[in-house]
Amino acid sequence: MRHQWADLPAKVRDLIARRCGTVVGVTVPDAGEVAEFAAALDTATGRVFVKAARLDSPNLWMARKEAQAAPAVKGVGAAVLWQGEAGGWLVTAFEYVPGRHADMSPGSSDLPLIAGTLAGLADRLTPAPSLRTFSLAQRWAGSALWPEIATAGGLTPWQAEYLGQLSALESRVSDAVAGDTLVHTDMTGSNILVDGARVRVIDWSWPAPAAAWVDTASLVPRLIAAGHTAARAHRWAMTVPYYAAADPAKVAALAAVDAARWQLRAIRDGGVWVALSAAAEAWVAELLPISASRERLPREQRR
Repeated sequence: MRHQWADLPAKVRDLIARRCGTVVGVTVPDAGEVAEFAAALDTATGRVFVKAARLDSPNLWMARKEAQAAPAVKGVGAAVLWQGEAGGWLVTAFEYVPGRHADMSPGSSDLPLIAGTLAGLADRLTPAPSLRTFSLAQRWAGSALWPEIATAGGLTPWQAEYLGQLSALESRVSDAVAGDTLVHTDMTGSNILVDGARVRVIDWSWPAPAAAWVDTASLVPRLIAAGHTAARAHRWAMTVPYYAAADPAKVAALAAVDAARWQLRAIRDGGVWVALSAAAEAWVAELLPISASRERLPREQRR
């Protein structure tokens, strides 16, 4: 549940005032739903972005992980100014990052900027800096979402037809995404801020070591949902060298898991997840022939 400024305990508001000065304005972002409190605060010492979570919250680890990851992504992510506890809450103050949410629609001038940022991030974050966090391969070990969807009767006609292939791809996802790059794992348009020619990537709450192409791949269904065809979204991703060099069968394994995740959310919650699920399905359908043709090549030609 997202709290408002007035909902915070007085001790939390007093801590912020002591560290930042009197709060004279509060702007709640129009995106994000995990943080219990998140807002840009205009204070006597300037604008800061503050997140707060109860110490007994099941999502507290995300707040701590975001702060731990901040030094590794300095200059691209938001820097942590300070962190403290008061009134049973953990409070983290970040630098305020100006900009608007990235425009992912066809023809957007943001797209080449985002591609360049993704390539630069992968360069910078390989090898992955040391963080106490599970790798993406560990996070998805034993994933079996497609059988769950089938049992619940939630398959689309296309998914039912290709269920065997989707399940086989999902079973290989841990090996597919293994790598030594620190990736964001929640790359969305709302987590990408564009200010002129500068791109910043915020909300590093789910960082994980993984293959360098993973963050680029995760944006493909977002592009499709924003109006791109699957083929066009795939071609955009191919402008990022790490994605272009990736084994299509491994990318297809990730796509199969993403499609399953969004299908489950669509079944449970409806709303925007229905469109995102359809986009992820279109991406997998685009990748299956590419992956299959790659598998038929002699081993020495798959590089």
